[in-house]
Amino acid sequence: MQHQFPEAVYYYFKEWQEFHMKPHQHAAIEIMYVIKGKCKIEINNKIIELRKQQYIFIYGNVPHRLIVEKKQPCRMLNVEFEWRQSSKHFTDIDTLVSHDNRLHKMLTAEEDYFILKDGGHIYSQLSSLVLELDLQTTGNLLQIDVLFIQLLLNIAKSRHEQRNQLDETNEFIIHQVLSYIHENYDYEIRVQDLARIVHLHPNYLHRIFKQSLHVTINEYITNLRLDKAKMLLSKTDIPVTEIASYVGINTSQYFSNMFKTVTQMTPSQYRQRTQDFKGQVKRPEKWL
Repeated sequence: MQHQFPEAVYYYFKEWQEFHMKPHQHAAIEIMYVIKGKCKIEINNKIIELRKQQYIFIYGNVPHRLIVEKKQPCRMLNVEFEWRQSSKHFTDIDTLVSHDNRLHKMLTAEEDYFILKDGGHIYSQLSSLVLELDLQTTGNLLQIDVLFIQLLLNIAKSRHEQRNQLDETNEFIIHQVLSYIHENYDYEIRVQDLARIVHLHPNYLHRIFKQSLHVTINEYITNLRLDKAKMLLSKTDIPVTEIASYVGINTSQYFSNMFKTVTQMTPSQYRQRTQDFKGQVKRPEKWL
């Protein structure tokens, strides 16, 4: 985007009645703002619902389409813009992103879209920008540039604040899930049960867990159980055939197969190699 600046290529107010747009894509970045009512946007076979005062920022060349259901009209303001090199602008995007890392992250993000709730400024700036574009004269080119800058900076700020808030929320959710896993690894643990505890859809919980810890929930549980099994094998005299039940695995045969797959040793071989005080530790009545 060197020495480039955004130029609007398409902008309009429109009240949509029952409407199903054909999937399409274009080089322009598109901002779709819901003034009243609600609509759906389909992106890569995923349906996203937008409501009043929400807007979606769709990056260029991303297939998408608008869906407005029968008897549920939706009034929208759309602005599409492309990066163009032109001497008529008063600054360039490189200069702007060098002064605001939030803007740099937004414009270079490897994502198809993001959705934000208007805190009170975005609609005003969008509508002011559209008005100046409609009245476009030599004398208001600076004002158009300033409005574009304000709009992009405020969207980048809102995006940054939303993601920080989500990070904090996700951190709390992950802590709850980890606490439950570490306190109940000797029981059967299903992702559906964990999702119910934190009031989330299982797929969403799975996604934020992997983003945070870089392993799936089931991989984490398996690793934890194997770590506990290794400790029991090396530090206690609990029979190998019983250790499976201590770490929440249904059968000793399955436990043995899984253990060997990961460690390249059977549980008995691992005990023989690691136990340094065989026979000195009594079997505990209860393992905490």
